[in-house]
Amino acid sequence: MGENAQKIGKKLESVGFELLSMFNWKKKMGDKEIKCTRSTHKNSKGTSKRTHGVDLYMEYKDPYLGGVQGVFIECKNREWASISKSEIQNWVNEEINLIDCARNNSELQEFYADGADKNCALLIINCNDGKYDHKKFEQYLSELEIPNKKIPYKIFIAGNKTLEKWDAIDRMIKTDYLNGINVLYPSINNSQPISENYWSLNHLFAKYIFCETTEKEELRNGDTHTNKILVVFCLDCITSESIQYLWSMCRTFQYENRYDAYDFCFWVENQDDCNYIRENFINIISNYDNGRVDEKIIKAIKTKFLLNRKIGVVENR
Repeated sequence: MGENAQKIGKKLESVGFELLSMFNWKKKMGDKEIKCTRSTHKNSKGTSKRTHGVDLYMEYKDPYLGGVQGVFIECKNREWASISKSEIQNWVNEEINLIDCARNNSELQEFYADGADKNCALLIINCNDGKYDHKKFEQYLSELEIPNKKIPYKIFIAGNKTLEKWDAIDRMIKTDYLNGINVLYPSINNSQPISENYWSLNHLFAKYIFCETTEKEELRNGDTHTNKILVVFCLDCITSESIQYLWSMCRTFQYENRYDAYDFCFWVENQDDCNYIRENFINIISNYDNGRVDEKIIKAIKTKFLLNRKIGVVENR
């Protein structure tokens, strides 16, 4: 049977932040046990499965999907020695088997939104002993075998590095953006970008996450003006090419013309990354497109650094 929602909550708390509240998804059910209906589903001992545990199931509206995305969530909190390619493969297989039986289970239909896509799972793997090896973890993921399905399943896997980045984003939102932020869903069929307070899985695993917020400014005459601020979380490697690509997306989506200010929030791996941003970011942007970037935009740009605990606190100035 799956672990109950309270245990899941404790596991998520051990990661260091309120993960689920950041997503702004709707919890639809947790701690459910359903009958296995597939003879091909086997347990770790090779015998037929009798039941599947639904630890947690949540939903959110996805503009790109044009409907509701359902997500089965499983959290594994383990020592590094217990995290291996074979173990991760078993966990992935468990999620695939769960989706097989849960998506059309009659006892669960009352929890599903009409037309919800229930072919998706989020597997959270947290190494809890400080011995996490990201390169090895990435190697494990690259070697996983995913069976072909008539209807494709989407299995997202988050390890410690991804969790650290989510944690850093969550902390910055709570400290720097007291009005909260909305996540942008860029142009769909050349339409205006959609702004929502919930995060999609595509956002959570993206290298660049475009958001927006507002901030009131007191004018000299006593009036107030509400500034629209573009907030971009940049999780890619820090290079000249990545910065140019970042700004090219701003230009493509015409974000540079829609906001009063621009906050670029970087995840950095070391002090050299910080120094590179401070010394080169504005210069690279200023020279983009042969230097035809409005000076007013350049002056409205701020660079910030997300908290990476491994390199300590980086001063935002």
